[in-house]
Amino acid sequence: MKKLVSIRALTARINRKLAKESKKLLKYQPRLKSDNPLVEYAVVDLKTNAILNFHMAGEIQEFARELGCLSFLEDVSLEADSLAS
Repeated sequence: MKKLVSIRALTARINRKLAKESKKLLKYQPRLKSDNPLVEYAVVDLKTNAILNFHMAGEIQEFARELGCLSFLEDVSLEADSLAS
């Protein structure tokens, strides 16, 4: 049985891993005119302020697995993703 990890906990794990390389995962809202509040993620290099990777909302779980922040026995619970955090 897989253990559920909240998106907030997952982003904290990713940011701890990226901090070693002076990078950070940021959450943002694209400027779209719609009723659906879409949340996206971008990886930013803190030394140069350059965006390295963006539009990662659908790929956040795979990105975390590549970094080693999420094991194969864990799954992401996207229901807890809210803009209030």
